[in-house]
Amino acid sequence: MTGENLPKFDPAKAGPSEDMAWRMISTLLAGPIVWGAIGALVDRLADTSRVFLPLGVVIGFITSIYIVYVRFGKDSEPN
Repeated sequence: MTGENLPKFDPAKAGPSEDMAWRMISTLLAGPIVWGAIGALVDRLADTSRVFLPLGVVIGFITSIYIVYVRFGKDSEPN
């Protein structure tokens, strides 16, 4: 199979649900990464034994879940 018969992906034809799914995933990943990095920086500056890194990751998860709910979850609720 050479792939000649396979349809090519066209972003212009992609539906809004695909865009929304990628935005949700990136938001859910960015929160723990950013807040975990901030926690690691605080650990390094305060010379603590890795206390703020896990705390930052948990805060990032909670914040990103809340942001996804506010940004995408309320649109699907009935009026």
